[in-house]
This record gives sequence, structure tokens and C-alpha cells, in this order.
Amino acid sequence: MKPSIFQLVDKPRVTKNIFQLNKEFNFPGELSLEIDNNIKVIKMFEEDKNAIVVLNLTFFKGRIFEEIPFKLEIEIEGLFSWDDELENKSDRLEFLLNENAPAILYSYLRPMITTITVDANLPPLVIPLMNFREQNQTK
Repeated sequence: MKPSIFQLVDKPRVTKNIFQLNKEFNFPGELSLEIDNNIKVIKMFEEDKNAIVVLNLTFFKGRIFEEIPFKLEIEIEGLFSWDDELENKSDRLEFLLNENAPAILYSYLRPMITTITVDANLPPLVIPLMNFREQNQTK
């Protein structure tokens, strides 16, 4: 197997983690999960061939606190680099930065979110996988 020409440099870091538990919330049984996300790509100097990608997830955004079990906003960022091969393929690079990079970062957030909910004595929340390609096509 050959390494990818697009790499996450080192490990990503969590830059925001705000959790508030609604101690008065009574679970009605099935609860619809609402996740909003925001992706930012901050390109560094072109000659460096790297960029920082930031993924922000907000749960139950805009909802009245009394109607939800918790509020959570969590953000993670990673530094991604690429080989010279991608320099003349801007469409491919944009795809990797806007779809692959967020998916990689998302995979780091999923177990963190499960841990946060378990530590709050809530049922473990395992967030579903997300299709970043479909999301980018609707923008």
C-alpha cells in the first residue's frame, strides 16, 4: 500500500468544547438528534503545501434549553499537507480539503462526543457518520 498524497500532520486538536447538561430533561423515548456543522479551510502559504481545516459541530442549535437534554458545541482543527502532485489539480485539492479532511476530523470527534455524554450520565451518544460530499453539493 502506498501512503496518500494528502496527509493529516500530527494529531488534530480540540479548540472548543462547551457542554451544558439539562438536569431537568425527561427523555420522551425517541429523540431526534440535530447536528449543525461548519467547515473552515485556512490555506497557508502556497509554497508550504498545507492548510488548517476546522470542523465545528453544534448540537440542538437554536433550540430552547428546556426542550433538549444538553447543549454541545465542539470544534477540532487539523493541519493537512499534500504533495507537489496536487499543486496543478486544484479541483482535487479542494475536494480533499472540503470533504476528506472534515471526514477525518469527524472520526476523531465521534468517540469524544460519546465520552462526553457518558460522563454526564446520559445514554452513550454515538453520532452517525456524515456525508460531507452531499453537504458540499447542496451549498
